[in-house]
Amino acid sequence: MKKRDLNFYKPAKLLLLPRYFGALFFATLSAGFFISTDFDYAKEVVIVNTPAAELGISIASAPPIMLEKISEGMSLLRVSPPLLYETKNKKATGELIRKQVALAILNTETDEIFEQRFWINEQDIKNYKKTGIISVELVPSVTNIGQIEISWWNSFNTDYATPNRPELIIIANKYLFPSKYLSGLSEKSNNQYTDIIYVPYSKKLHLSEIVEAGKKYLETNIDQAFAELETAKVKSRSSPGLLITDGIGRDLIRNIMVVEHVDPDGFRNAADGGKELSERVLTIIGANQGLAYRYTGSPAGASGLAQFIQPTYKSMVTRYPEALLIKDYNAGMANHTNAVKAMVLFFDSHKKDITSKITRKDITRSLGITEDMLAATYNGGPGRVVTSVNKLGLAWFTNQLKLPRTSQILRQETLNYVKKFQAVKNLHLFANISGS
Repeated sequence: MKKRDLNFYKPAKLLLLPRYFGALFFATLSAGFFISTDFDYAKEVVIVNTPAAELGISIASAPPIMLEKISEGMSLLRVSPPLLYETKNKKATGELIRKQVALAILNTETDEIFEQRFWINEQDIKNYKKTGIISVELVPSVTNIGQIEISWWNSFNTDYATPNRPELIIIANKYLFPSKYLSGLSEKSNNQYTDIIYVPYSKKLHLSEIVEAGKKYLETNIDQAFAELETAKVKSRSSPGLLITDGIGRDLIRNIMVVEHVDPDGFRNAADGGKELSERVLTIIGANQGLAYRYTGSPAGASGLAQFIQPTYKSMVTRYPEALLIKDYNAGMANHTNAVKAMVLFFDSHKKDITSKITRKDITRSLGITEDMLAATYNGGPGRVVTSVNKLGLAWFTNQLKLPRTSQILRQETLNYVKKFQAVKNLHLFANISGS
């Protein structure tokens, strides 16, 4: 599965442009719209109050303090007025000129959680890779936060900072998202855009309690997925006579879910074997729970925590009807237990394909189908893996690292992916999780 460009390592220069609109602004904002000669927001923007439980963001009883605060911040944004935006042709379907983002901010000294909004220009977003500049225009607020800096821009997962107020932590944001990409999801509005709620990554949230919450959340969904497959008695295609859960290891699922979201450029520069980047992924999962990677898509069309593309997912629905996967692609990827089930089916199906096409019997006897082979298949399909094993034998992977790209069988992206997988596996991230 191809990774999206997360823009992790390109810092943004900040242009802070405060503007004060007076009493009329405050009155209209509190009413849920902004009176403008250019655009009637009241008619075109609605807030979507989808129950938290329906989105899977409920947090277990008596959670650690920061998880409680994150939940409170998300709830605050969920009931706050809808985000405002301006379009070029003054219609809801027109091209965006600028839009609001709302942040839920925790003051760690007072324990207060408040909302801060700002405007950003769409042209800045389009030019960000070239300029590294996002102009921020703060909406007047009763709380003076000084300024907002953007460490890197990544839409709803942007890393924000408040350099003049180190006691402040951004714990959630509300972001304007194109509704066409939310097909099959309960929060989708009937308008062109929908307000989504998400916890963006930041170093201040990179805490052991949240990392551990991410591990436990993954484990809960893996346990549930395996239990559902066992209850349905889904048979393995790669190991006849066995259940599908007997032939696919849970560690493979755990590690692939992390690998899929570890930035490849960042990994190449990592001096710690990818530990910080892997924990970054777990931080996002722990903070967002059921919303984690819900809105994430790649240039190749892969989406969700499992990063399936639609044809691959549809093929799993068809090949394993007894698994009772959710038929709708977007809904299926957004449901993390269902996504784990799809991953198990994928590995079983392709394990069978690889086994049937490898002609080197010495390899199948000595190695079998390894997790590294399955990881390479998850990224680039089984064809090149089979060719590599048949041609290079035991050195199907390592020998290609020494060859020029023109002589490599696996794509460079897949070689890098397997190296990421090996590194994450060697971190033993889930060693302290029961049942690992």
